[in-house]
Amino acid sequence: MGTYTREPHCDEMIKKELLSIRERVTEKDRDFVAVYDGEEGVGKSVLAFQHAVIADPDFSIENVVFTSDRFIEKIRDPKTKKGTCIVLDEAFNAANARASLTEVNRAMIALATEMRQKNLIVFLVLPTFFDLDKYFALWRTRVLIHVYFTPQEERRYIVFDRQAKKLLYLAGKKKYDYSYPKASFPPCNFYNQYTIPETDYRKKKAEAFKSRTVSNQARNWLLQRNALTKYLIRDLGYTHELVNDTLKQFNAHPLSPAQLTFISKELTREAGGIGEMQE
Repeated sequence: MGTYTREPHCDEMIKKELLSIRERVTEKDRDFVAVYDGEEGVGKSVLAFQHAVIADPDFSIENVVFTSDRFIEKIRDPKTKKGTCIVLDEAFNAANARASLTEVNRAMIALATEMRQKNLIVFLVLPTFFDLDKYFALWRTRVLIHVYFTPQEERRYIVFDRQAKKLLYLAGKKKYDYSYPKASFPPCNFYNQYTIPETDYRKKKAEAFKSRTVSNQARNWLLQRNALTKYLIRDLGYTHELVNDTLKQFNAHPLSPAQLTFISKELTREAGGIGEMQE
């Protein structure tokens, strides 16, 4: 278990940079997006929380979100004021990293303008920087903080500024290689010090994981339903009415006209727009 403090150990050079970021965001109509990545269990979330309380003295557990949907809600919440630091912590779902990052990419691109207009500080905690959308990785993120263990099991991180981050993404994406270019700052140590109550954080993370599992399961069921419906319509020649009659035989709820229309349009697109679906 980590210790709890609102004044964590922080390298003075990094602390100075974080305070400068806060000033630029709040006083010069900017926003700031940073990425924290590293292997599972290395402490990248803890480090992001440590930096968050320096960048935003009002940072709390309420500012930590685990899904793209909650991230969008937090960004658009009228109570989210200028200079707020929001941590989008996706690392807990590393086993499903690519699916999670697809949602993150979409959310970040969609909200890029709103984050800038609201003058927010956003920390993304991800399994790997290289899976971010190229546009966002190169142009909308300002810094990459790569967290790792030394051979002696010490927690350390290196910082890539905007230019170094771009070169790293272009040179290292193929092999997920962090060796070139060199980091912009010397390696920094950090300790397992929580700046939000660890118990509250773990509880919120567990609840988000359960919710995400249900969400993914529901999404899989939806894809399976649509695939079977397409097979009935395209390959067996079922009408919409016959599809619903079949569902009723198995005590399943019928599909609404809107759902059937959507599935039919998908089929038309997949066929290259040739032909109309049978009504």
